[in-house]
Amino acid sequence: PVTLLMPTCYVFGLAASRKTAMWHPEETEETSLDLPEPEPRSDLSVPRLFGRFAILGLITAAAGWLVARSGINLVEEAGWSQSVVGGLLTAVASSLPELITSVAAVRAGAHTLAVAGIVGGNAFDTLFVAASDLAYSGGSIYHAITSRQQFQTAGAIGMTAILLAGLIRRQKHGPGNVGFEGVALVVLYAATVWSLFLQ
Repeated sequence: PVTLLMPTCYVFGLAASRKTAMWHPEETEETSLDLPEPEPRSDLSVPRLFGRFAILGLITAAAGWLVARSGINLVEEAGWSQSVVGGLLTAVASSLPELITSVAAVRAGAHTLAVAGIVGGNAFDTLFVAASDLAYSGGSIYHAITSRQQFQTAGAIGMTAILLAGLIRRQKHGPGNVGFEGVALVVLYAATVWSLFLQ
C-alpha cells in the first residue's frame, strides 16, 4: 500500500500547492524581494528552448544510468559495500546536476527557484522508491531495506525538518554567514555518512 500511497500524496501535494494561499505575506521594512537579476533575453523560441531542455534532460538521464552501472561495478569488482556506494558515491554524483542548478539560480538572484528546486527534487526522489518496488522481483523492496538505509532515511527526514525550520524561522544574518540550519544540516549529513561505514 505504501507504493500506491506515495504517488497519491505527491500528486495531492502538487494540487494543493497550486491553489490560492489562505494567507498573504505583509511587506515590512525588512522584506527582501525575490527578483531575479535581469539577463539578456534568449533569441531562441519557446519550442526550441523546450527542445534544448529535453535534450539536456536525456543526456542527464544517460549519465545517471552510467553512474548506476559504475556503482554496480564498484560493488562487484572492488567489493565495496552497496550502502556506501549507493548512499554516498552514486547519491552525490546523481545530485550534482541539482546542486549546479540551485547554485546557478541563487547566483542569478532567483532564491525561490533554488529552494523550490531542492524541496521539489527531494519530494520527487521519494517516488523512486515506489518505482523500485514495482521493478523489484523479490517481493516488497521495503523488506530488503537494511538498518543502514533506515538510518539514512531517518537522517533525510531530520534534514528536511531542519530545512523547514530554517524556512519558517527566517534567521537574520549578514551575507556569507551561515545560520543554525546550515550548521545542523552539515552535522546531520556527516553523521549519516559516517553511519554507512559502521559494521
